[in-house]
Amino acid sequence: MTHLHAPVWLQERHGFARRKQPVRIGIPLCHGQVFDSAETGVIDHTGSWLPSQARPLSWWPDRSIKWLLVDFLADLQAGERAGFTVVSKSQDKTQTAAIDQFPVLSWQESAEALVVSTGIATFSISKTVFLPFNSIQVDGVEILSESGSATRLLDRNGKQYRPVIERWLSEQPGPWRASWVAEGSFWANLVKSPLRFKARLTFFAGMSYVCVELLLRNPQAAVHSGGLWDLGDPNSFFFTDLSMDLQLVDPIEQLKWYAELPSEAHSANFNEWTLYQDSSGGKNWNSPNHIDCFGNLSVGFCGYRVESRKDGKIARLAEGQRATPALHLISASSWLAATVQDFWQNFPKALRYRDGKLSVALFPNEGQKLYELQGGEQKRHTIFVDVGLGSQKAVLAQLQHPIQVWVDPSWVEKTAAVSYFVSQPDDPNHSYIQYIDSLLEGPNSLLNKREIIDEYGWRNFGDLYADHEAVHHLGPEVLVSHYNNQYDFIYGAAIHFLRTGDGRWRLLLEAAARHLIDIDIYHTNQDKAAYNHGLFWHTDHYKPAGTCTHRTYSRQNGISGNYGGGPSNEHNYTSGLLFYYYLTGDPEAAEAILELAAWVFGMDDGTQTLLGLLDEGPTGGASQTVSTLYHKPGRGAGNSINALLDAYRLTVDRRYLSKAEDIIQRCIHPYDDIPALKLDEPEYRWSYLAFLQVLGKYLDSKLEWGELDYNFYYVRDAFLHYAEWMLKNETPYKDVLHKVEIPTETWPAHDIRKSHIFHVAAKHAPPDQYTSFTEKACFFFERCLSDVCSFDTAFLTRPQVILAVYGYIHAYFQKHGKENADYRLHGYHFGEPENFLPQKARAKATLQRKLKVAIAELKRLVFVKGQILKPKHVKNP
Repeated sequence: MTHLHAPVWLQERHGFARRKQPVRIGIPLCHGQVFDSAETGVIDHTGSWLPSQARPLSWWPDRSIKWLLVDFLADLQAGERAGFTVVSKSQDKTQTAAIDQFPVLSWQESAEALVVSTGIATFSISKTVFLPFNSIQVDGVEILSESGSATRLLDRNGKQYRPVIERWLSEQPGPWRASWVAEGSFWANLVKSPLRFKARLTFFAGMSYVCVELLLRNPQAAVHSGGLWDLGDPNSFFFTDLSMDLQLVDPIEQLKWYAELPSEAHSANFNEWTLYQDSSGGKNWNSPNHIDCFGNLSVGFCGYRVESRKDGKIARLAEGQRATPALHLISASSWLAATVQDFWQNFPKALRYRDGKLSVALFPNEGQKLYELQGGEQKRHTIFVDVGLGSQKAVLAQLQHPIQVWVDPSWVEKTAAVSYFVSQPDDPNHSYIQYIDSLLEGPNSLLNKREIIDEYGWRNFGDLYADHEAVHHLGPEVLVSHYNNQYDFIYGAAIHFLRTGDGRWRLLLEAAARHLIDIDIYHTNQDKAAYNHGLFWHTDHYKPAGTCTHRTYSRQNGISGNYGGGPSNEHNYTSGLLFYYYLTGDPEAAEAILELAAWVFGMDDGTQTLLGLLDEGPTGGASQTVSTLYHKPGRGAGNSINALLDAYRLTVDRRYLSKAEDIIQRCIHPYDDIPALKLDEPEYRWSYLAFLQVLGKYLDSKLEWGELDYNFYYVRDAFLHYAEWMLKNETPYKDVLHKVEIPTETWPAHDIRKSHIFHVAAKHAPPDQYTSFTEKACFFFERCLSDVCSFDTAFLTRPQVILAVYGYIHAYFQKHGKENADYRLHGYHFGEPENFLPQKARAKATLQRKLKVAIAELKRLVFVKGQILKPKHVKNP
């Protein structure tokens, strides 16, 4: 291990003094710096060692760690900002003596139960039914018992299901933080619901609270008749409530709660109590964004209400807009408290006290409505449960408002773990930074845009408002349109979080990533291979989402004929999920990346179609763009290749890289006749730029791994072939808007891709071409920004995202000047270009050929039979 000194910053912004608060952050490391995560530790600004653990998420080719996920326990005063450092551990054991005095996690497992001790509390968890707890003890005193613990699902007919565990696994065990996962189905006696669940319980050393993530999934395929994906699909699952109940062993003597601020807690004693958040509480709380399968509003009133029932009488105790609440039940000797992360944002939600139990309702029946989980849709919620004795203090408010944490941007830049990364303070392009800041601040910020269509609620929170689709809308109501991570906003948010350390970027990217994972990916293997595990398109252009929500095509748009469809390779974005995984270690992100990569294999697998009876070769579904017959450079193929490259980064499984190379060589050749492709017709060919950008990523990956082989030189030469054509023929899109159907600000925004491509070309080209490529890169960067800003619509979501995702790259080449990939000649021969035929075309040709053979054979048989039946005249001898 070489010297490690990675600076990490923590900021307390909510007025709480933090004591041994768990902190998690992904940290990039330099090549060859750390090979064993166990040899790293964390020190605070005083030089004191902290309880910490770490594990690798990604590796450099020499198997040194590229991204390290670090968990540690930190102390901060209210409002304090302090520096911490990830370092290599010293051999001096006295430095860690204080850590040795801190309690660590321990656990025991049997076939029936898991028992976890945090050093303060002991949790017993059933491994057969997810309750979630058999019991909880603090200092040997039992606080919660099995009889009062239950998780229940009520279907539309009131039938109650319980979650039966079918699979149990340990995940990320460590001395300070550890998780276990339970997976299974919901059962009512002998009746099995189609729904699946995944529950993740995370424990922390020295703490009495536990984090419970509960994921609900409908793995059935939607029927989507006619390629329409509206609510009310026959394979949707309808239900009325999903709640988790917890009960103290001793009788309840007092109930405490707060709705918005912990400092405004209330105390009371009732028979029943409920805090119910029905809508977002925003000015557009009753937006047409919130409709059910009949097109009726699914919200009833603005914000939340707190009500009690005593002796049969209902009293309203409080009401407001946006609750971030907690409920505490207190007995003579102990207490129990719970809340839900992002409570109001993921409405409807409820906290309850009924029958002596604390109930956390993730899908509450207070609104008397049906919930619909569509085929392939899922939703994950996070619940915090805290327990204690006597005067011990709950920490739910601190969990609701976590410490802000970030890696110093200068360190990120030093590691070179993020391609073409420059910290924002070193970016000289102030007009670009000012434009990007519009995503966070001012009237065009993404947070302000959320409010326009009220992009909240359990299905919507985290998505962006696609306001560019509403430019020509004239209706009395706002046009509801969803972005569904087009052009990979999540990646852009991750990059700018790393560049700035601004916590607003992290809030945006985490919410967007969780939404994408849950709602936008089609979590099923029961549909056709071209759709299974795919990513749904953004809302159809200039049309309201209607009752299809985040699934593109709605019957409410009233379009007949060739309308409808489903997930498509032209909308497949994984890089943001990869960086979200690097920053948070969220296992669901890694799983989602592999799902989307599996989709690429599935949509291209000829054996999974009926035509496979005639031809088992690739369908072409992974490489087509715009037309099923176009398998040249385009975003369809580019996105497929990118997903495979990200899966390769995640797993180092050569299967992904081989498939990426297969698609590349299917679509591009070093000797392509480029003019014949009509790339200067942007309406249908602009996305060749996205393809070339992905080739640049492929070349970077091959260089990193030192693989200067046939495939590397094939791609390099093809890339430079196209870049040289661009050098002579590409012009800013604003100058050729007469060639497109709808001239918008998004066209010049795509010019930023040209800047990126020319910089990569300068890197890989012979030295004598460096200047011409670099000058073009600078030209397109400047024109892109000025041309976009010349539109009144410059700050719509789509151009904002495009510039956020690709605009930062220019500063890297400005700072580092000439970066040449050591251009070398080679002796490879690449043959001549061949046109790829998709399975349908091949099968048609095969069928025609076989029909010709069959017809010829039939004619022969008829002829032979005629000869046999023909009378014969035999001459006398």
